[in-house]
Amino acid sequence: MTLLTKYRFFLCLFFFIQTCFSSVSYAAGYNPVTQQAQTNLAAQGFNPGVLDGVLGNVTTTAIKSFQTKTSLPVTGILDEATLQKLNIGIAVDKANAIQDWKTLPNQTDIDALMASGSAYSDYQPHAAAANLDIPGSAILAAMNKSADTYGSRGRGQAKHTDQGYKYMSECLKTGYAPTHWSDLTLHYYCQMSLPRACYTYATSGKSTPGGIKLPRVQSYSGCANGSLNKAADFAWVVKNQPLEFQFVMFGQTHAFNHEQEQAVLNAFYGVSNPADKRECALKRPRRTEDPTDGTHCLVNKTMSKSLVGRGN
Repeated sequence: MTLLTKYRFFLCLFFFIQTCFSSVSYAAGYNPVTQQAQTNLAAQGFNPGVLDGVLGNVTTTAIKSFQTKTSLPVTGILDEATLQKLNIGIAVDKANAIQDWKTLPNQTDIDALMASGSAYSDYQPHAAAANLDIPGSAILAAMNKSADTYGSRGRGQAKHTDQGYKYMSECLKTGYAPTHWSDLTLHYYCQMSLPRACYTYATSGKSTPGGIKLPRVQSYSGCANGSLNKAADFAWVVKNQPLEFQFVMFGQTHAFNHEQEQAVLNAFYGVSNPADKRECALKRPRRTEDPTDGTHCLVNKTMSKSLVGRGN
């Protein structure tokens, strides 16, 4: 074997190994319960690494350290006992008990949250506004109002329109891949078939000079003050739910309490038993990154694609 042949062989082997590790990392997937566990571990002085919702080696080591300290079996697994010690619930029955777990913030409160960073959370330990309680009743009411206004409810439901439902379902399957958006953010947003165009065009650079992708806060401001394309349709948001829109849309996957988040969505879609895979698949449309096995209504689910990155 010549030196050149050996070099090519080892180069190919290197890329093969790298591909395998990359596939394993990708296959691990994003899980909201893992991300919430990472948050709580960091708050108690353990180091789970980046709060990305992926159960990697650093997070597993932190779990083992936590289990050792709390006299639990040291497995590195987020079992029921460990989650309970971390004060994390994965209840499936909250859909019938929606409440405002916190009051809807006013504009000053939202501005203060945004002043601490460009989004509610940046995936780092002790990030500002991680694991926020949700004004559940207010957000659910906002989703109901936008769905009724734009006909985005499912077929057979009151005020459904084919166009509205088409816009909503296509939005959930977007190729834009907003993988830093939470489930609540994406589902809330997709109900607004017309108003969301202004915001989408601005954040994707479709309507801005030079194709510059505007940050979410700047996109909202431009749509609200009428300076961006499609702002006339966005006026509905400014009139009807400006605080709800900002609270939900400025957050990302790490911002919201995941149990509350899924409860609001399941209540909106009328899912009475999130653990029933058939009911979940029938009633609640999937986002692109959702698992395909009917578990996407659950809090503890592994996404088919990791939700990663920092939103802006």
